This record gives sequence, structure tokens and C-alpha cells, in this order.
Amino acid sequence: MDIEKDGYAPVRRTISSELNRAVNPIGQRSLIPVKQKLVEASKVPDRTVFVPGGAYELVSYGRLTEAKAQLGDYFIDKFEVTNREYKEFISAGGYLKKEYWKYPFIKDGKRLTWEEAMGAFTDRTGLPGPRSWVSQDFPKGKGDYPATDVSWYEAAAYAAFRGKQLPTVFQWEKASRIGTPSKFGWVLPWGLESEGGIELRANFESTGTAPVDRFGFGVSPYGAYNMAGNVAEWGLNEKAGGFVTAGGSWADPPYMFGAYGAFPGFYSSDRLGFRCVLNTSHATGDQGAMRFPAEEVPAYAASSEANFQTWVSHYRYDKMPLDAKIVEVVETDEWRREKITYAGAKGQPTIAYLYLPKNSKPPFQLIHFIPGVSAFRSLTVPQYVEWLLSPHVKAGRAVFAVVLEGYVERKWPSDIPFDYSSVRYRDQVVSWVTDIRLGLDYLETRDDIETRKIAFYDVSLTNLALVPAVEPRYRSVVFVGIGLPKLWVNAIPEANPINFAPHIHAPKLMLHGRFDESNPLKSEAEPLYNLLREPKRLEVFNGGHVPPLEVSVPIVNAWLDTTLGPVLRRY
Repeated sequence: MDIEKDGYAPVRRTISSELNRAVNPIGQRSLIPVKQKLVEASKVPDRTVFVPGGAYELVSYGRLTEAKAQLGDYFIDKFEVTNREYKEFISAGGYLKKEYWKYPFIKDGKRLTWEEAMGAFTDRTGLPGPRSWVSQDFPKGKGDYPATDVSWYEAAAYAAFRGKQLPTVFQWEKASRIGTPSKFGWVLPWGLESEGGIELRANFESTGTAPVDRFGFGVSPYGAYNMAGNVAEWGLNEKAGGFVTAGGSWADPPYMFGAYGAFPGFYSSDRLGFRCVLNTSHATGDQGAMRFPAEEVPAYAASSEANFQTWVSHYRYDKMPLDAKIVEVVETDEWRREKITYAGAKGQPTIAYLYLPKNSKPPFQLIHFIPGVSAFRSLTVPQYVEWLLSPHVKAGRAVFAVVLEGYVERKWPSDIPFDYSSVRYRDQVVSWVTDIRLGLDYLETRDDIETRKIAFYDVSLTNLALVPAVEPRYRSVVFVGIGLPKLWVNAIPEANPINFAPHIHAPKLMLHGRFDESNPLKSEAEPLYNLLREPKRLEVFNGGHVPPLEVSVPIVNAWLDTTLGPVLRRY
């Protein structure tokens, strides 16, 4: 903020304002100034922004602790560390000077020597540097892109080279959201995810990183760029044998901004980078650099068949005239996309999208797709399908997805019922499931769909993981990034996926990241897997919440070839 331009002072200064961004019951925001602190611009280090200290409590939905940390004033990098900046570290002998490497090297519980550790931190030519570099150089034209493919140890050494450190989770979160409370991940640095325009504010759900000074409309309240998206960022705190990461990456959905990951110190990825902090001279204490323990691993008992039959009775519905219409057709070289309307559970028109492949023969096998949480906030169903499932259409299977009440294209008539213990929530789930099943009824009217070969495919949305227990027409089930967060323990029994999971009869594939930031493997995914009956399979990949397409597509296609049979090719 330019105070001189705005008439507040006769000299140029930077300003830091702490705001209480209250969210009222109907989702409107009010910005209430709490305090302001002025810092002379000449005292702000280059390419940093000032953040005032004070007691800070994590407010993200994925917060790791309820404890508070006492923060001193600090400066955080305005931008993620770039390739060009990281090359300066290499050129200055950063990998040869032990004084920058301040932490013991621990890998798989074993302490490594300096020489052993340095042997792991090499580029494609075997020279010290990020894993994706060649001959200690970054790809041409990528100097202003974030440095990625570096481990936590390398990020910490770079920070020491600059006279800084990695941010604690408390420092990182305050700089990114100024204490704005999170409502199931809705809050991003600039406001609510549901306000739209995310593609102009952050680099999510894309094909790679962007320059660090891109997305000026998405800066944090203190002026830091790309704290949401572009790359997830290493933090100083240790957690369960690894180190905390934050912010979400270019490959993630926006709600990952509210989650915190934990990756081993030797892990590196093109989705993971970092920025640094500089504590002021009067800062005391560790700035919240506490170690976080591993999550508790619950064990759930399988529900009885008698109880299940009582709960599932709530999902009975009357067959009715669907009055189905194809209201829009979009043709591409790879598929025909039909937008369909039919009579839904509440007597209102329900929207669905059907993707028909052009390289296979009807009747088509079909993937019945359930998008993740961002479908309620920022992504349309076609955007979700074409982001994650387009390779499956090109592989010859049709994809069908219902636009449920609350999705971007069917906004809620009122506030969302988040109380999972309420009858209101149960009734909403029953309505969702009925709309999904009516969609299957519609598919049975078409002679170009093989209704005996339909797979259920749910990405991250645990709420609807109960559908294949209720609906017997699925011949295969795929869960990607699905787990059982602790909140389900108190959910109403008739809409609780813990109770329904043991009663899914179709073959089940769970695909899950070893370091999933949103639904941790050990504490949430494996307890779900243990509830599932055979036949089932758990595939774990070395990554976070969203699997790369080159990982997920071959695994899922092979699974569907086995459970549904091979696709009938046109050519």
C-alpha cells in the first residue's frame, strides 16, 4: 500500500493491517480493522513483506494444534524462491559449505553422514542441485519460476545461506491468511473460495508452475504472492518423521490451501518449493517451531447387516417419470459431451453431463464420477471431469457426472448444513444419493450405455463414499484420496460412511498418496480400507493428495479392464 499516494503520511512507508474477516451465517464478509503497524520502507529487506508479531493460533481447517505461538515481528519472502535465486546458492558453493547445513540428516529413521546425504542431492547429471536440473542449471526461460525438486534439507540450507530460516507453520499461516477462520477450507488469502475467479488469483489444477510474481490478484493480506497454489511450501516444523508443507500446488484443488502435509526430509517433487523468513532482532523464542506428533490411528468395528438394513431403508425412492432432455451438445475430436436434465429428488430439474468417447464402440462401459469438494465452491462439473478424467474418456469409457445440489451450477438455497449429526444433514445426503440413482435410471433408457458395466469413481468426497453400499448397480468401485476423518465418529448413523463401508459388495480399489495432506494414509485411509470387505485393493503412490495422471490413469484403467472387461475399440 502506498501511504503517500493515499494521503496518510508525507513519506513512503509500508503498512500492515490486521483484519478480522468475519463470516456471517449467510456467507457475507465484514472487514473489521483491529490494529495497524507502520514500518519504514527502507527497513524492509528486498523482496520481503513485513508481518507484525503477537500471539497466533492456527485457524485452518487442517490445523495441526490448538496451541498458540508467540511470534515476534518478522519478514517473509514476498515470492517463492526462484530458480535463479537458487542457482546463486549453488554457484556460491552452497553444497560444499557445511556451515549452511545445520540439521542432522535422517532418512528412514537412520542418521546419514554428510557424504551420504550429499550423494542424494544431485541433478540429472550427478552434480549437486535440484533433481530436475541438468548440469546445475534450470530449464531455459524458467529463471523466475519457483525452485522445485529440492528436499527440506536443501531448502533449509538455502535459507541459512540467505541469513534466514524456513517459516514455522504459525508464521506461514499468519502471513497467508491473517487469522481468517476457515470454514471447511473455503478461505483463501484473498477471501472465500466461492467468490470465484480463482484462475485469476492462484495457480491450482493446472499443468505446471507459473512465475513467482504472477497472480497479483491473489496476494495475501500482507502482500505475499502465491501462498495458495503454484507450489506447496516446506516449513520448519517437524511432523511424524517428516516436515510440514503448506499452501497446495499447481496440481491440487483449491481446498488444499487449508491442509498441511508432512513429507520426509529427503523427499522432493515438482509440486514442492519454499520461501524463507527473517526474524527481527527482538524476536524471542522458537516462533512456534514445535514438533507435531503423528495422528492417532483409529480402529472401527464393522456394522451389522441388521443395522445396515435399517439405515439403508432411508434411501428408498419411488420410480418416477424422468422427463429427461438433452439440452446441450459439445463435440470435440475425442468425445461428445451431452448436458442432460431430468426430474430430481426434490421435484426440481437435475443436471448431468455425459461424455461419450469417439474411439470405442457402443454400448460403452461407463465411469460414474463423483467430483471432490471444489465442485461445491469453485469448479464446474465439466471442469472437474476434463481435469481428471479426460484420459479415461480417451481410453474408451464414457463418463457420467450428476450436478448435485450445492455444486457451483446448483447453488444452495440457504446456508450449507455442516452439522453431520443432524437429521437435516441425513436428509440432504438422501437427496444427493437419490439424484445420483435417478441418473442411473436415466442411463438405463439409453442403448449406447452398457448398464451392466458401470464403475463408481469418487475423488476425495468421503460424504458420498456410501453410495455404492446403497446402490447395487455398480460393478466396480474406485476411491481416490478417500479417508475417514475423525469428525465421522459423531455423524448421524444413517449417513455415516463408517457404517456403510463394510456393505459395499462390488470390487473396490483405493488409490492413495503415502503423504496425503488432506486424508492421511495411516490415520484415515487405512482405517477405511480395513472396513471394506473383499475383493479390494489398496494402491499407494509416493505423493500427496492428488495423484499425477501418469500414476492414476494406468492403475485405474488396469483395474477397470479387470473388473469391467476390456473396452471395445472402434479402430
